[in-house]
Amino acid sequence: MRKGDSRRGQIIETAERLFYRNGYEQTSVQDIIDALAYSKGGFYHHFDSKLALLDAICENRADQTRQSAARAVNACAGGPVDKLNALFEQSSLWREDNLDYISLLLRVAYREDGALMRDKLKQYSLRATLPILDSIIADGVSSRVFFVPHADLAGEMILRLSAQFTDEIAFQLNTYPTEDVFLPLLLDKLELYRHAVERILEAPFGSVTLFSLSRLTMVCRTVLSRT
Repeated sequence: MRKGDSRRGQIIETAERLFYRNGYEQTSVQDIIDALAYSKGGFYHHFDSKLALLDAICENRADQTRQSAARAVNACAGGPVDKLNALFEQSSLWREDNLDYISLLLRVAYREDGALMRDKLKQYSLRATLPILDSIIADGVSSRVFFVPHADLAGEMILRLSAQFTDEIAFQLNTYPTEDVFLPLLLDKLELYRHAVERILEAPFGSVTLFSLSRLTMVCRTVLSRT
């Protein structure tokens, strides 16, 4: 690894830690520079703003998700539906190991002026996950488990639906203060999303799960308790 790449990685790692500990708004570029004992020039050689740094964190996260999702799919001994469920379970934002990251995104990307950040998150996620999903869909069509027309377009549609579902959860987490209001609505939307994916793929009814309901509920409860 080149020195510049190593230093850039150190900046991202330190900034992510400080954002989680102190909050994005409460962490300044100078705080990051001080924690690293770098010069301002050393910082701005790699990032022109704090927002650019957050963007890099999101891109790194998307790449990590791609790697773990690919491992999960490759390790899955089942058929296309099992691989589809493994992909979505592993690539979901709503996981226990993402709690700090979720809280950060709720404070930054899911506020009124966060549209640009949300769009970038979707672009990174789509780019990272689409090739894996396309391969699963092609396998499902060839093995006559899925009967989707225009299979080459179905993966992108499903991932854009997934992004919309993530947006809905995030916005509602920011809106509803208690789980007794939020969770029933979440479960209804999850059922509709699962049903939509099955219909797009013409998969066997009830075969698609996408997310662990208990895990999703636990993560949302934990995030709600932090607000």
